[in-house]
Amino acid sequence: MRSSIPITEILQTALRALLRNWGRAVLTSLSMVVGTASLVLVVVTGISGRDYTLEQIRGVGSNLIIVSNQSTDSGTRALADRISMDDLSAIRAEVPGVRNAAPVIENHPTITLGGSRRRITLIGTTPEYRDVRNLEILSGSFIDDYDERYSNKVCLVTKLLAQKLDMDPFYRGYINFYGLQFKVIGIFRERVNTFGLTEVTDYSALIPLSVIRNFTETATIDEIYVSAASLEIVPQASKNIMNLVVSRHSNHAFFQVDNLSEMLKAADKITIGLTVVLLVIAAISLMSSGISIMNVMLITVTERTREIGIKKSLGAFRSVLLLEFLVEALILSGGGGLVGIFLGVAAPYSIRFFTTAIQIRVPLIAVILGFGVTVLIGLTFGMIPALRASRMNPVEALRYE
Repeated sequence: MRSSIPITEILQTALRALLRNWGRAVLTSLSMVVGTASLVLVVVTGISGRDYTLEQIRGVGSNLIIVSNQSTDSGTRALADRISMDDLSAIRAEVPGVRNAAPVIENHPTITLGGSRRRITLIGTTPEYRDVRNLEILSGSFIDDYDERYSNKVCLVTKLLAQKLDMDPFYRGYINFYGLQFKVIGIFRERVNTFGLTEVTDYSALIPLSVIRNFTETATIDEIYVSAASLEIVPQASKNIMNLVVSRHSNHAFFQVDNLSEMLKAADKITIGLTVVLLVIAAISLMSSGISIMNVMLITVTERTREIGIKKSLGAFRSVLLLEFLVEALILSGGGGLVGIFLGVAAPYSIRFFTTAIQIRVPLIAVILGFGVTVLIGLTFGMIPALRASRMNPVEALRYE
């Protein structure tokens, strides 16, 4: 009966056959090791690279929306057509999904650093700016409500500006803007390097909004930075903010509302595209590994032709012979695949011993995909040799030299 031959006997037979030519079996499996490890690494790299890229973009500001005035051709505009603190209050109160918002007024004084004049980006804002712009305080403290209410002459500076100040032998913890002394209460930085592409440059200083008003001629503000409650509502919140601001001003007023959602989508598409390309390359490598397994199994079937003829003449079923050679192919591909999965998982984890700046996670899908592909390769490319063995004519097989 078919059931009289246990699967354990088939496994033992397949293992004995592979051990007789263990060198050839190991070399054949090595190609599967490389292919599977490449596949796992591609998935891990693609997912980790995507997460890292998106995290860097999000680091500029948590779900950031920027409201600003759009300049006209002449560069001038009526004061009533520029954004103001009333617009900020309206955005906070009337736009759903707004977590926080902060006004910004920029100025560009020149100070003396190390015997030379340097232009500084002076940013006047409120305590909410820290949360909206996702800033990191390296030392000291941030501007608080008390500083804003009483117009305290305090400031925070960027790390590079702080280093330049420390090199000045006359520096005593104060910095001069427009003839006024500001006490440096902290050092800040953006959580990701934007290379000066945002309002925060290498030489920037933050002061209370109520103080920078003394250096501006109007009561308007330059920009409003808004933080949405989640990334998903950023596009709709941007539309609502635009409609609200335009409705509060004259018909010809034109404003600009920007967000990072399009940049996030573009980065997401790029990383997915690169991952797909790398997966295709890894798949080609696995295909070549599968062809190598098929060729070796065909050689094995040819070498064991007389053995197959003897088994069939003694009553071995075709299904048993088919399963026996299929198991051999699965052992070749599965063994190499498991080693490849181990190497593909170990490589990303080993990076943690050299640097902690890059956090790589190994998703379960990478392991499942790697193992599933190895099994599929073994079944697909092992089927042809197994069918050839099971369909042999026992008389012709016994006459084979």
